[in-house]
Amino acid sequence: MSEKIFKETNLRSVVKVMSWRVSVTISHLINGFIVSGLWTIGAQIAGLAVIINMCLFWIHERIWNFILWNRNSSSTNTFEEGHPRTIGKSVTWRLLISINNFLIPYLTTGSWKQAAAFLGIATVINVILYYFHERVWNLIDWGKKQNDSLVSK
Repeated sequence: MSEKIFKETNLRSVVKVMSWRVSVTISHLINGFIVSGLWTIGAQIAGLAVIINMCLFWIHERIWNFILWNRNSSSTNTFEEGHPRTIGKSVTWRLLISINNFLIPYLTTGSWKQAAAFLGIATVINVILYYFHERVWNLIDWGKKQNDSLVSK
């Protein structure tokens, strides 16, 4: 029995991490300012999140690379990801990152109230950003691979 295998290269995941990081760093800077009234707090939150969240995003991407659910053949001999997969990735990312979107602002401000406010704002804005980030990357074939594998059952 032949089965389609869909994979993304490590380099594609790294470039996706970088493009996501730029988007969310701007979001963290603005959200930190909204919550605290200080650009310096926004910059501190964004700065801490750069390294921590980039590593988490890369791990998340690599785990999802092994999950083939809702990856489909495309006409360019690569693959496309369906909307349900993008939603699944969005939800699992949001669950993972929510911890950091509370802890980093708390460590930066010392305020549970400001940390909770940051988490609320970041959750809404970043879920929307993540979904559109994934849909844009779905349009880019670079780093996508599809092949047939013989699977015996």
